[in-house]
Amino acid sequence: MRWEHLVPSDFERAVRETGLCIVPTGSLERHGEHLPFGCDAIIAHTVACRAAEIEPAVVFPAWYMMQVHEAAAFTGTVNFPAPFALEAFDHLLLSIAANGFTKILVVNGHGGNSHMLDYFAMANMDRELPYTFYQTSSHGQLTEAEAAQIAAVWESDFGGHACEMETSLFMACCPGTTRLELTPAEPVQPLGRFRHLREAGVTGPLWWYADYPENIVGDPRLASEEKGRVVLDVYAEALARAIRAVKADTTAPQLRREFLDRVVAKGRPGI
Repeated sequence: MRWEHLVPSDFERAVRETGLCIVPTGSLERHGEHLPFGCDAIIAHTVACRAAEIEPAVVFPAWYMMQVHEAAAFTGTVNFPAPFALEAFDHLLLSIAANGFTKILVVNGHGGNSHMLDYFAMANMDRELPYTFYQTSSHGQLTEAEAAQIAAVWESDFGGHACEMETSLFMACCPGTTRLELTPAEPVQPLGRFRHLREAGVTGPLWWYADYPENIVGDPRLASEEKGRVVLDVYAEALARAIRAVKADTTAPQLRREFLDRVVAKGRPGI
């Protein structure tokens, strides 16, 4: 159920029956020359909508106001100062909860958002909130059989961004908007410019740019909508299991209450 498509009576019933809102997050960033900037959020939103058809939940419109500072050097990137992005996200979730949702599941489609989401979740542990926060990726947790099913689809053995896999999945989510004629003439391999640091157990914020200065890795020339449809179906089933688990969960809300009570008893009320 898409939030923006619901009328009030259907919305209120969905809140009562599910108690769960899904928030797909992504970014606006370069994915080579062949994929649109909104790739990540479009994938997360599409998978979430498909999963919510299997296991009912309300899906919020794709949320782009996150972080993608690692792509700030590229055309099409939209960033926000960290305090503003965190505050806006906080207000978003509080507004969702104000509509009656007691659980919020963030479905993240952009790898760089994971750092922000982890910090947001940890920074709010000692704060009284009207909802329980959960997060997962666009594909949830795949079973061994599902992972094997997807692996059998690919012709290339490496990737990670704007590659055969992501390009195929996007083609299935948003047909007709990918420009395969603009893909690189050769597979994009890591440049290894941080290898000397990695070998010493050291990293830094430029690790991605050091390997992939055009924000693409792998061989998207091999992508197809047919491959993407296989992956989309598997991802939707896996995410539906995650939705089901969150809806059934009673432990996280109980532990949140227990933890907050101990925070208050210690004389440090949630901030």
